[in-house]
Amino acid sequence: MSKNSGSIKALPLRRTAAACAVCVFFTLAPAPALASGGLHASSGPTVSAPRAEDVNGLRLRSTASPASPIPAEKEPHAAAAKPRDRDYYEQRGEIVWEVPSAGKVIALTFDDGPDPVQTVQILDELKKYGAKATFFVVGKRAERFPELIKREAAEGHEIGNHTYSHPFLTNNRSTESIRSEIAATQKVIKSINGTAPVLFRPPGGYYHERLVHVSLAEGCLPILWSWHQDTEDWKAPGVNRVVNKVLNNAREGDIVLFHDHVLGSMNTVDAIRKILPELSKRGYHFVTVSELLKLRGSTSGVSKPSGSKTK
Repeated sequence: MSKNSGSIKALPLRRTAAACAVCVFFTLAPAPALASGGLHASSGPTVSAPRAEDVNGLRLRSTASPASPIPAEKEPHAAAAKPRDRDYYEQRGEIVWEVPSAGKVIALTFDDGPDPVQTVQILDELKKYGAKATFFVVGKRAERFPELIKREAAEGHEIGNHTYSHPFLTNNRSTESIRSEIAATQKVIKSINGTAPVLFRPPGGYYHERLVHVSLAEGCLPILWSWHQDTEDWKAPGVNRVVNKVLNNAREGDIVLFHDHVLGSMNTVDAIRKILPELSKRGYHFVTVSELLKLRGSTSGVSKPSGSKTK
C-alpha cells in the first residue's frame, strides 16, 4: 500500500454500458442489450467464504494450470466491460478477504516492509503475546533487510509476496509486467529463506482476471483483507483511530490490514501495543493467514499458544 492507494476496489470502468447506449441513441441505431450481471462494483456485503479446503487446494486449482491459458490482454475499455466482483472470486476460492467460520481467531497482516525500526518493534510486541502474523513484503526491501525476513520466519510468522517494487497492478499493466513483479519477489524470498511465499497481496488491493491467474500460476493465492478492518494506518491517522478501528470491528476470522513501513509515523507500532492485550483479553488467538485458511469451517477455534502473555 502507499499513501496514494485510495479506495480498495476493482478497477474503475472507463466506459460504461449506459454511456455506450447514449451514444448509440444519438446515432439513431438500435441500442444493444445489456449483458446480465455485466457491471458490478467490487464493494458490497460480505459473503461466506468457500467451504473447508486446505490452503494448497485453494492455491493450486485447475485455473492456474499450464493447460489453462491466462486471459489475453485487451484494450482497457474492452477488458473492463465485464468486471468480476468479490462474490465471483470468493465463491471460486481464488481471492480471500476473510474466513468468518474459523473460530475465535484473527489474522494480523503487515504490508510494505520490512523496516529496520517499525518491523523490529512489531515483532517484539508479537513475541510478548505468542502472536503469529503474516508479513506481505516488498521484494526490493527484503533484499535490503534480509535479516528481518529471516527473523520473521524464525519466529513463526508467515512471509507473503507484495510485489518487488510496489506498483499498482491495474488492468492496464501487461501480463509480463505483473508476472515479473510477483516472480522477482518469489525469487528474493526463496533466496533468503529457502522457501517461496504461497500468498500474494496486490498493492492497493487492485485485482482483475489476469492478475488472479498470474498469481495462481506463480503458486500464490491472492489475499486481500476484511473490508471493516482496513486501518488506513498508512495515512498516519493517529494511534487511537487505528486502535478503535480494529477493536470496534473485531470479528472471528478477520484479516486485519496494517503496514510495517510508514514514513514518518509510529502509529502502527503504538497501536499494536494496545490492540494485542485487548484482543487477547477477549479470547482471540493470533494466527497466520495460511493457518486461518486451514481452520476454514471450524467453529471451535484453536488452543492457546504456549508462552503467550496475558493481562
